[in-house]
Parts: sequence; structure tokens; C-alpha cells
Amino acid sequence: MSKVTQLKPVSGKAAPGSMPRPLEKVCARYLSLSAAYLGDMLDGADDKLFDLAEKETDSERERYFEAMRELRIQRAGLVGSFKQAINHQFLTLARPPETETLEKTSVDLDSLTLVNEDELETSVALDNMARRARNGCNEQLKVLCHRIEYLFESKREVNEHNNPLEPRQLVACFSEGLEKLSLDIKARLIILKLFEREVMAETGYLVSEANKVLIDAGVLPEMKSAPIAPARKPGSRSLASQGQGSDGGIPMSGNVGGPSNDQMFGLLQELLVTMRGMQGGPGNGGAGGAPGVASEAAMAVMQNGVPYMNGAPVANAASVHQVSSDDLLGVLNRLQRVERSLGEDEGEDRADLKTDLSELLDNEHGEAIHALDQADDDVINLVALLFDFILDDEGLPSEIKALIGRLQIPLLKVAIIDKTFFSNDNHEARLLLNMLARAGSQWDPQQGIQDDLYQRINQAVHRIIDDYEDDASLFSSLLQEFQQFFDNQKSRSDRVEQRVREAEEGKARAEQARSEVVAVLDKRMAGRQLPDVVVRLLRQGWQQVLYLTWLREGDDSGLWQQQVKVVDAVVWSVLEHREQAALEKLKDLSPKLLKTLHSGLSQINYDAVETKQLLVKFRDVHQQLLKGLQTERVAVEPEQPAEPAQPETVPELPENHFLVKKCSQLPPGQWIEIQDDGEPRRAKLAANIRAGVKMVFTNRRGIKVQEFSAYTLAVALHNGTVKLIEEGALFDRALEAVIGDLRRMQGNVQH
Repeated sequence: MSKVTQLKPVSGKAAPGSMPRPLEKVCARYLSLSAAYLGDMLDGADDKLFDLAEKETDSERERYFEAMRELRIQRAGLVGSFKQAINHQFLTLARPPETETLEKTSVDLDSLTLVNEDELETSVALDNMARRARNGCNEQLKVLCHRIEYLFESKREVNEHNNPLEPRQLVACFSEGLEKLSLDIKARLIILKLFEREVMAETGYLVSEANKVLIDAGVLPEMKSAPIAPARKPGSRSLASQGQGSDGGIPMSGNVGGPSNDQMFGLLQELLVTMRGMQGGPGNGGAGGAPGVASEAAMAVMQNGVPYMNGAPVANAASVHQVSSDDLLGVLNRLQRVERSLGEDEGEDRADLKTDLSELLDNEHGEAIHALDQADDDVINLVALLFDFILDDEGLPSEIKALIGRLQIPLLKVAIIDKTFFSNDNHEARLLLNMLARAGSQWDPQQGIQDDLYQRINQAVHRIIDDYEDDASLFSSLLQEFQQFFDNQKSRSDRVEQRVREAEEGKARAEQARSEVVAVLDKRMAGRQLPDVVVRLLRQGWQQVLYLTWLREGDDSGLWQQQVKVVDAVVWSVLEHREQAALEKLKDLSPKLLKTLHSGLSQINYDAVETKQLLVKFRDVHQQLLKGLQTERVAVEPEQPAEPAQPETVPELPENHFLVKKCSQLPPGQWIEIQDDGEPRRAKLAANIRAGVKMVFTNRRGIKVQEFSAYTLAVALHNGTVKLIEEGALFDRALEAVIGDLRRMQGNVQH
């Protein structure tokens, strides 16, 4: 028996048109926290935009600087607009609804074709941002909605479209203010990503805090989960009779997860509409789809039951063989079996996929005009564009790209079966592709294809080609197996790399300590005439005291400063003093100095006999000076050799070049590709010592293979003998690139 919640009076219940007192507290808490997170984001936006600007060409860099200036100037207005928009959301909820029930509005995809050329790309980013944030707090939001409805005595429906604390509302509030800034689309999307990372990532906490405020106010404090809403209300039409697609039936097989079920795929289709129009007329389906997916195959596309080819209806519709999603999957299965039989080096110059499809359909159904569903045609074009990007990606060795390229047919099948493939960041097939690409970017071609990493990638690819039909669980099991292998390899290499890093950092620190100590002594001794015992005392004994103190305590410690003052005192004490006051000071200082020197040398276990001899001779020098006698002296030469004169040469890069700064800030873990006598070699930054003074690179097994400074690495990057490897999720980068390319093409058409 389900638990019944009694609607007890709560202090602060809403009067008509007013906001309940507990909701006012939620609003105040939510405004305070979200504005604080936004402020943190804006504090760091300058640095992020500056770092990105340094990666661009001079012409592109100015756009980022303009964005930085705009954010600084408009910061107060942006924060104010953000807070005002949030407050408006709460006030709107408190106003009496115009109708008894709030209508749930759906995205009007038709209207998206009329918006500004950058708005669609922005809307995709906003929608994905809200969706990802909601995934982490879905249950908390349901509970919150029920508590707010309780405040309004269940006279108001609170849902994803009017709840002020919904991630989509938070995104909209920020976007509303961002639209008022003079920013181009690239800078706008960067700022939105920062907003997601710094503000949207805290959505779960914000919602939890709202629930806590309501609990403290006595609003359903015992409720742990929200009531389950009915799938339909009594007397309404059954699910079976509701609209389920153009054909009125429940989508089967390839139609599952079609455009109506996945907004991202719908948005991608909207981008392809213009591309299809470029080939045959506005909105008409042409063979080949988007540019870059050229095809000579005689393939038509079904639109509302009418076959179109090259933008025009097919004259003789009776001659058209309609290929359903199930039929298409069957043909792709047969093509996958052909792929299975090919060797490693075969098939590189074969015709494109649509030609293969057309030929196989001709063999099975006779030569005819074969017509694909519009959604299936779009999926084929999108997957082809994604693999074009993947196969052009400089972050992957050509051998790895050849392996991953063989996954085009299996992943095409995945996308036909499940259209959320394009929007679901956690789709098992996407995760596996990203995992294989990440591992492949670390494979060094010089290790050869017999290397265990290459072989494991090869095995995973062939398992998919051999075994995948329509069960996506194969990708999950392969991902788990490969992740375990990769983590084990990484664990072993990390241990070796750690020893290399510690050794190199220790060596660098020792070199720095020695250099600092020598510089201190040279500054005080070089060029002077000093007794030989003083030179030996400081250069042989006290130098070791200074060296160990610098290593253990650092040059900003009080002990280091005291020991440097000892050097000053020793040098002053053996100068030829004539004034009586100086002699009196020396007489008082001598025993204290001898005691301090003895203590310091003893603490480092300096040779006791040598210590005694040096200090006795040092005391004798003091006694001679106090008697006014001359002491034997030697000219002290600097221990640190002077830098040899360098010939006048023009540096390859100025020291303040943006590449030098970029290299000095590279984090450990960054991979690079080094051209070694024409052969590429891959290495990972294991240690960046003293902001680029010394940068140690290891191979995948953790063994040191190269050493740079920030400057020499910057020069190598500038000359092209080294390039940085981007390790980000391959599929996500490919999808972003495809959207960007289609967006630019659409803009060119509109202009």
C-alpha cells in the first residue's frame, strides 16, 4: 500500500499571486549560491581566454582579447542580468497560471531553420549542457517539484518547464545575459563551456540546498522520493492510439530512437537540410547528402512516402525499391562480413559506402532505384563525416587510424538502431571508440605492430567486426576488458615514470642548490684578497652547510638567511681593520663566530680533524688582526665560470613568444610527437621542472627518451619537428568539428 502524504498547513503558504515564504527563502539561497559560482567563473575566464588566444594565429587571437575586454566591461551587467532572470523565474512561478494546467511546450524544429546562423549551434550546446546537469540530480528535482506543488496546495503543476531550479532554466538565465554581449560564436561557446564547468557542475548541490531550505521550513520533511506520476490520466487516449510517427505505428528496429526521440539528431538533420538543398533544392533529399559525402550510387531518399533523387521526385515511383531500416541493417551486416574477410591492407581504395550498398542491393533485388528513409540517409552522411574527421586527425598514427576506420559500418549500425548515439556522452560504443583512440594516440610507430598495445586495439576492432550484429552490450564488455588492460599498463608505466621524475627533479634541485650557494659565496668573496684559511673554510666547509640547508629548508627559510649572514660576518672579520671600534667589534665577534661555525660544521658531520684545524687557523688570523699584524692573503677567483661570449645570432623565437609561455605551462601527461630522422616518435611529459627550465619526456613504458626546455620545445613546435597530441575524446571532437563545418557551409549558402 502506497504511503499517503497528508497536506498539513505550513507557515508561509501562498496567497493568490504571491510567493510562499519558504519559496522566498529558496529563491534567496539559490540566487546567492548561483551568483557566487558565476563570479568564480568570471574570475577565471580571463586566464582561460588568454590561454586559448595563445594557441591561435595573430588574426584569430584578437577575437579572444575582444571577448576578454567585453567580459571585463560587461561583468556587472552580466551578473545583474543573471540574478534578475533567476528572480523573474521565481516570480513567474508564483503568478496564477493563465490556464488550469501548464502546457508542455516542445522544441519547434521548423523554427530553427529561421534563426541566426550561430543560434542553432548555441542551442545545441545549451540543451546538452542542461541535459548533462539534469542527469546528476533528476531524483532531487522530482522531490523539489513535489514540495513546491505542496506549497501551492497542488493547485499549480511544477515541472521541467517552469521550475526555476531546473538546469534548463539556469542555462537560459545565463544565456539571456550572454546574448547582450558583443561576442562571436567561438568565444560564446567557450564561455558557455566555462559556465558548465564552474556553475552547472554545481546544479546537484544547488537543488539539494533548495530541498534543505524547504525541509527546514517544515515542507514535507520526511519525503525521500517523489510520487510516481501516471503514464496517462483516466479517460485519456491509450498510449497505443497516440501519435507515434508518420506512419502511425510504433517505431520498430531502425526507427527506435529516431528524430522524434532525440533532439540532437533532429538538430543535426536541420543542419543537413541546407546541405541537401545545395545539391537539389530546399529540403529535398539528394543522393550523397552533405558535401564531403559524395556518392555516384543511384540512391533515392523517401520523404513523406515520396522518393526523391537529386532534389526532385522520382518520375516512375513504381521502379523504386524502398529500403527500410531493417533491410538496411541486413545489407550492412552483409557488408560487415565482407569487411571481416579483408586483410589489413585491403579495401583502402574501395568505393564509398553508398556505392557498396547500391551494388549489394542491385545483386539482391535487381537493378533499380533504391530509396532510403530520410533518417537513415542522414545517419549514413553524418557517420561518414565523422569518420572523415577521424581519419584526418593528426593525433592518431596512420596505423591506428586504419584500424579505427574499419569500425565505420558497425558504428553506422549502432547509430541507425539508436539515434541517441549522437547525443549520449555515455553511449558504450562512443566510450569504446574514445578509449581506443586515446590508447592509440599513445602508441609509438617505432614500437611496431607487434607491440602489445597495438595488438589489443587490433583485437578489439576485429571482435566488433566479427561479432557485432545488433547487441550493444558487446561494446560494454570490450570497453571493460580494454580499460582493465590499459589501466594495468598505465599503472606499470606510472611507477617507472615516477622514479624517473623523482630522479630528474632531485638532480635539477641539486643543481639549483649548488648554483645558488656558489652565487652567494662568489658575490661575497670573488675579487677580494682573503686569507687562504677563510677561502677553504667557506668554499670547502660552510658551502656544504649552505647546500644542505637550501635543499632541506629552501632559500626563503630563516635558517638559510642566518647562514648567509655567517658568510658576511666571516668575510668582514678578516678585513684589515684600522678603527678602534672595528677592532673592539671583532674582539667581541670572534668567539661567537667560531662557535657558530663549529656548530654548523658538526651538524653536517664535517670531518672533525679538518674542522679543528680550520677553526684554529681562523682564530689565529683574528688574533693577528687584533694585534695590528699583516696576514697572508690570496686573490679569490669566482667559482662560477663566466658565461662565454656568444656570437651575435638572431634567436629563432623571442623569449616572450606565446609558444614559449605555452610550453612552460604544459602539464605533466601532455603527449607530443617528435620527428626523429623522418620517423615519428611519441613521448609524454613526465616532469615540468621550474616552469619549463627542464622538461623530461618518457615513452609509454615510463623510460626517459627526450629532454627539452620550454624555449627549445617552443622552437621545435614552431619548426614543425614536434607537435602536441590532443588526447580529448575523439568522437566528441569529431562531432564538434562536423557541426562547425556544416554550420559554416550553411552560413556560406545564406550569404
